[in-house]
Amino acid sequence: MKLKTKDDVYLLLYSAIPSAALKAVIETGLLWQLAKQPMGAEEIAQSLKIPKKRCCYWLQLLTTLGILENGVNGYSPSSLACETFMDTYSMESWQHLAIDDRERSSGINDLPLYICEPGSIWTAQGLSEPINYVEKMRSSPDRAREFTYMLFEVHQNLADKVADQLDLNDINRMMDLGGGSGVVSMALLRKYPQLTSTVVDIENVCRVGREIAQEQGLSDRISYHVADFATGDFPTDLDLILQCDVAVYDKDLFRKLYQSLKASGRLIFVDHFSPSDDYAPNTRVAWTFVDSLQDPNFGYPTIDQVTSDLIHTGFYISPEPKTMENGLYILQANK
Repeated sequence: MKLKTKDDVYLLLYSAIPSAALKAVIETGLLWQLAKQPMGAEEIAQSLKIPKKRCCYWLQLLTTLGILENGVNGYSPSSLACETFMDTYSMESWQHLAIDDRERSSGINDLPLYICEPGSIWTAQGLSEPINYVEKMRSSPDRAREFTYMLFEVHQNLADKVADQLDLNDINRMMDLGGGSGVVSMALLRKYPQLTSTVVDIENVCRVGREIAQEQGLSDRISYHVADFATGDFPTDLDLILQCDVAVYDKDLFRKLYQSLKASGRLIFVDHFSPSDDYAPNTRVAWTFVDSLQDPNFGYPTIDQVTSDLIHTGFYISPEPKTMENGLYILQANK
């Protein structure tokens, strides 16, 4: 969102507190509780074990923001909150998104004091480095379940758009690298009845993916293969390899993908790319900035950089990369 007025600037300057208040009403599940039954301030304070005055100020702030309404029967979600949260994803998905954002940004409150640090601002503050989301899922089956189900919900629209953009009439066997729940594969399987897919991801994610595939009635056409990108073995003799919104680009990985494809096989990336070395993808500016606070050299590659590495590996690029309406690029290569 681009700021347009002085009031917008002032609101952003003091947005940390309202943002934290909003995350709290999401993470506690109070928003969904109030959607079922309005509650008074004292009842909410007792239910959540929050000191009464603090709770009253919190509810007043949420009402001022337009998240809650205070009626004769107590507090309830506003129509905007219902439209934004209840009418889109599940409570569990919103809670995961709020928790993930809070954990990613936990060290930036004192950014003005540490932005000049040559290394990680977390290290400079004596804080633990943020843990990569893949490592969180690798070490916690519960976290993997929450994340995988959340992305299955959140990426439904993306999956449909990808399926609309790709012509896979000549493809029978594909691999969905880092495909998580298999949400994109499932959209493609519904469109192309001849197609089967193998999702490659870490063990905890694959376990959840198999459950989702069973729930969706697609377990006979989609399988899940546990493998690490760097050290694991991939399926071979593939017609197509798809990597969607994963952002893992490495020459060694490209060589492995080349070996996994049959002759004339296709490799497709659907992802965000930087327009140049020192600019982040327009759709990922905030996230890229936060990642740079941990690793000052972090960046998304440009399409030219990825294309060069693919050609060096033995691929040729066809057709020209194209942009989807949500800012994602489709980059295709052939063996």
